Amino acid sequence: MNELVKQGVIKMSKPTVSTITVCVFFIVVSLVLVPGCITTPRGSEGTTPGITLPPATASPAATLQSDISAGDLQLAGNVYGLSSDPSQGIDTIRFTLGLPAHASGVDLTRMVIVFSAEGREPVTLTQGTRESTSIFSTTMGGNAVTEFHADEEVDISFRVKAVPGGTGLNIDVRPPDRAALIISRIVPLVISSLNVL
Repeated sequence: MNELVKQGVIKMSKPTVSTITVCVFFIVVSLVLVPGCITTPRGSEGTTPGITLPPATASPAATLQSDISAGDLQLAGNVYGLSSDPSQGIDTIRFTLGLPAHASGVDLTRMVIVFSAEGREPVTLTQGTRESTSIFSTTMGGNAVTEFHADEEVDISFRVKAVPGGTGLNIDVRPPDRAALIISRIVPLVISSLNVL
């Protein structure tokens, strides 16, 4: 090819500045950016540095989790299963309910909760001042309450006959004057004293 150029058969032009710029750009991209995007960064154990999350305090659980509400009564946060004897299962349920800004108040003395677990008959609980397997307690800031209003949250707690790990359960919260809130969970297979359901 050099001889053809010397003989004048092939004429070569000098590269322009834009041609050189484009070539340099592609070289930089292929040598710098592409390896930086596809290689594992150096760091602890070759992992990507990022935000460190706190360790989970919940036991492993199955993934079923649903809350169904056609009204304005809302679950505010997690549902917890407490256990006085983890080898037997959970024996206390705790969760928080809330109302949005536009909602009317709820008379908790007229509200009922229907608790059911796989293989067991449903249990209807009514509001009271102490926890039992037939009574749920309602508190705000540790103080017993019988009603709550818009932009407020109320803590609900009740005892259940021990529910072993891996068991599905439903909590049907039925206020007197609005749609029910249905909460479905599965008890973690490994149970500790405090479990996120």
